[in-house]
Amino acid sequence: MKEIWDALVIGAGIGGLTSAAYLAKEGLRVLLLERSPHIGGTAYVYHRKGFTFPMGPLGFSHPSLVRKVFEELGVGEDLKFLKTHYRLHAFGLDLSLSFPFDQLKNELSTHFPEDAEGVGQFFKDMDDLIFNREKSYVSQNLPAFEYLQKLIKDERLRRLLGSLGTRKPYSALPLLSAMWNLMGNIGIWFPEEGMESFCERLKRAILRSSGSRSLIRLNKAVSKIRVDQGKVLGISLDDGTGIDSSFVISNADYKSTFLKLIDPKAIPQKWYDAISNARLTNSVFQVCLGIDAQKIDPSPFKQAERLIYRRENKLSDERELDWSLPRVDPQALAAQEIEVSLLGKDREKENKLSLVLRVEADYHHFARFRLGWRKRSQEYQSYKSQLAQALVHEISSLFPGLEKSILVMDIATPLTFEDQGGRSGGAVAGWSWDYEDFRDGQPKELILTPVKGLYMAGHQAFSALFMGGIPTALESGRRAAYALLKGEGPTEDISIPGGIP
Repeated sequence: MKEIWDALVIGAGIGGLTSAAYLAKEGLRVLLLERSPHIGGTAYVYHRKGFTFPMGPLGFSHPSLVRKVFEELGVGEDLKFLKTHYRLHAFGLDLSLSFPFDQLKNELSTHFPEDAEGVGQFFKDMDDLIFNREKSYVSQNLPAFEYLQKLIKDERLRRLLGSLGTRKPYSALPLLSAMWNLMGNIGIWFPEEGMESFCERLKRAILRSSGSRSLIRLNKAVSKIRVDQGKVLGISLDDGTGIDSSFVISNADYKSTFLKLIDPKAIPQKWYDAISNARLTNSVFQVCLGIDAQKIDPSPFKQAERLIYRRENKLSDERELDWSLPRVDPQALAAQEIEVSLLGKDREKENKLSLVLRVEADYHHFARFRLGWRKRSQEYQSYKSQLAQALVHEISSLFPGLEKSILVMDIATPLTFEDQGGRSGGAVAGWSWDYEDFRDGQPKELILTPVKGLYMAGHQAFSALFMGGIPTALESGRRAAYALLKGEGPTEDISIPGGIP
């Protein structure tokens, strides 16, 4: 006998938890299904030998929106946020990236006097695109690299302004302005209780609002969203169990939802093609380190908790990392931009620190080691260890003695982010941000689908993360819940970035 619910939610990530919480608040009987043994998806943490490491986000933006959602759900008490600061250690520079625009303009003009005028114009243009976009004279369809090529002489500065780091500029100007707005004006924040506290608060909102009417079931993998004549009928689990409902909110990403969970014949061909063609952001290679704080000097973190580091070298000598090779040179990987983050400062009194190293990585390079969900080939472990050791050795220039201070090392590849977080291709930030894929001045809502009763939540439920990952997921969950309550959809409109040639 099949179960029948008012609404089903697939995936207990931030978006899924939020949508379930709003529906439960309105009195609906909601079942939230999660494949993993924990809630939160990648917005959670894990523990190794007394150290706490992140599965995904290291911060969030738009704290007022975040606070509003938790307060609306009745679980916003005692929320405290700490501002996270970023600092650049590259190109012979050591400077803050978290300053307001006026301070950034002054500091960069000091370091790059020949480009002082261009720096001033850059931040003026960013302001116009942020606060006066409709009247801005700056072409919103202009690629950032082309704009900066004309404005700035120094290649190092073009990269810094164009990527908030050391990479070559890759986005359109509206998205670049949004990124600088988050960094310099709104700020990047971290919950004092830890990122996992967001998930636990949302879980509490679901269960408290509904009593026993709504449930969260872990270790329950959905194998199919059942659709007939353009309408949702319910879902099927891996074990064959069928659960009925006329409404489903999917917090799985678009490719997982439409290319894996739904029969291709049940959706319009143009939707299937658009989702198949759409590109995603790259993934990351991550090394988490549990450190004996007595054996290193953590002073580089005195002014910032996040460091953007890159080896000192001449840009003319820079080598492109060739991910098409069966193995990449560990030293070539270590020569890329590395984000070095400090977590667990509250544990300094125990002489324990958690460091997280992240470098951009290509999913397809690692896919050859994948034998199935959470299954890897024999050589996978030794290969990723070689890459991790190279990254650790590289940043030892910042932290002398680091290699001898390591108590715990845990390594994640794009395959980890795919399996643990349910992210297609291990993508860490949703749809591609490249200029060729996304040029719109405003992100489009992607909550509605061509299937009646099916809604999307999560970081891909908008065409770009103009608000950052956590607030985008929260807002998507709120909007998906209200769209369901109003019975909105289906839609024929396709706004998936880069999906339509």
